[in-house]
Amino acid sequence: MSVHALRFAKQAVRQTGPAVTLIHGRSGWSGNLPNKWSPAAGHMHTAAGVEGTGLPAHLVYRPEGIEDTATLLLVARSAAQSNHMDSVFWRSCSLQAQRLFSSEAKLSDFALYVDAAVSVRHHDDELMYNLGDMTIAAAQNDTVDGESLALVLRAHAHLRLRNDRVLRALEAALFELLQQSRATADCLSSSLQSLAEMHVAGCLPLDVGGAGCRAELVDGAARVALEHLSFFTVTQMCRLLRAFTGFKLRGDRQVSALLLGIGNSLGRQPSALSASDCACAAKAFAVVRVHDERIFATLASRLRDKDVRACLTPEELSDVLYGFAKFTSQDTALLDLLSVQVRRHLHLLDVSLMSSMLASLAKAGISCPVLTGRAVQMLRRPTLVVEPPETSRHCCDLTKATIDELSTLTMAFGKFQVRDSRLYETLADMFVACRSTRSDVTGIATLASPALINIVHAFTKVHIAPARLFGMVLGALADRPEDEFVARDAVKLLHALAKVDYDMPPGLRKRMLLALGSEALGELGVFDLLKLAAASRKLGLEVNTLEAQVGAVLPNEPQPSTRESLQRRPTVKKVRRKSARKQKWTW
Repeated sequence: MSVHALRFAKQAVRQTGPAVTLIHGRSGWSGNLPNKWSPAAGHMHTAAGVEGTGLPAHLVYRPEGIEDTATLLLVARSAAQSNHMDSVFWRSCSLQAQRLFSSEAKLSDFALYVDAAVSVRHHDDELMYNLGDMTIAAAQNDTVDGESLALVLRAHAHLRLRNDRVLRALEAALFELLQQSRATADCLSSSLQSLAEMHVAGCLPLDVGGAGCRAELVDGAARVALEHLSFFTVTQMCRLLRAFTGFKLRGDRQVSALLLGIGNSLGRQPSALSASDCACAAKAFAVVRVHDERIFATLASRLRDKDVRACLTPEELSDVLYGFAKFTSQDTALLDLLSVQVRRHLHLLDVSLMSSMLASLAKAGISCPVLTGRAVQMLRRPTLVVEPPETSRHCCDLTKATIDELSTLTMAFGKFQVRDSRLYETLADMFVACRSTRSDVTGIATLASPALINIVHAFTKVHIAPARLFGMVLGALADRPEDEFVARDAVKLLHALAKVDYDMPPGLRKRMLLALGSEALGELGVFDLLKLAAASRKLGLEVNTLEAQVGAVLPNEPQPSTRESLQRRPTVKKVRRKSARKQKWTW
């Protein structure tokens, strides 16, 4: 306890008389004050009797001495607001909570206490299972309310606790509340967000289908929310957006209609959108693939505000860029401002965020040489082992990157045409050394054919072909099943290998010829056929019926048959332009 707090405690004892005795136990300072909450004091217990001053309630009361639910809730909320994480203190509070909240009628108070405990990452399995049993009993008796249901779901989502029996009962109870029109806007938005978070974390039980299944629950929730959208606040609408971002329901008619309705509602109140709300909306519309020009115009006007952009965290900045790049935004002025913001956060980015931001900027066609130059220098810098307080100085460690993050990062640098051989050597070594998170095999061995081809495509964009990496990737492609390799993948791979004039192994050549049969060629478009014809001639690959297909589509297209004919024509010598006076007399 600090000197100031101790001095204040002594002053409180002098002012209140001998009836107040402060005791310092294992969980802090407590006393024999009356175990009831004074509304005038708020969440801070005023031991001195002076309004607005005093010790926090969790430093005044001893948990094992609390005998009423109101005081226990006061102490729990005070500890949660002060971020008090003493495990002994919370264990004592949890034991008292299970004793005081033993009846089903006190489910709402029990849920409020658990929500406060979970907010400081206190995990007590016994407490959570007792809460689940009480919730199931209340749902069976049709006495559960929407607020308690939302709090119980939020507690399970924060702890990533999987209890299939309880979660199925909670989903059924939420569906019943929707059918009975008893779900409030706060209950619906909070519950859906919690379910989506558990869905992303893989904590939800398998959907068995039938009446009341998860798909029907989400569809019904979207319909109810759209019909009563005027009752939702901006915060609650953003919760709905986060929920449908987690579920990733693309092409769903009801969800698309709800997002368009939310976009219209947010467009009428742009000043109410915070930086976090802008990031949430941009990502949600991009993930669900709902293109609404009005919402993106609203977000763009809001993000032009310097103060709003300054409030964006690196994660939110990544979401904003992803949303605008997904629909190929033409607002280059805004994207330039966002790229400057990325430069300011560059030292805080890990590989995942850096790859996502650079890929979004590259997709949007924004040229930012200063940003890419600094990113290259950061990635080329060796990762040093620093002390824990200094870990935020350099978070981008390629050795901790996944195979997908490395692929995205390499493709982004390729689109930016960053030509740095040392950088690509480092990236190639990381690809080779990367291991799968689920097994001890290499990360390349776990990728599907399109992902493997993207790796080759990323390096050949800058005409670099690392021998060891390409050998592993092409060997993995040759071992893939035949039905996994389609004609478009073959065209993309041959076009990439032709840029670096790579000599394919015999096994891969056979796989290419099998994938490029006459039926497969008939499904290709004009540009794919031209790319395939040019690449096959350069690599010396004879594809049957290819020339006939090109001739049928473009009869006047010249069809050279040798690799030498593809050599570049001699460039015409540039002649300096003459002045207008000389042109007049010499024409």
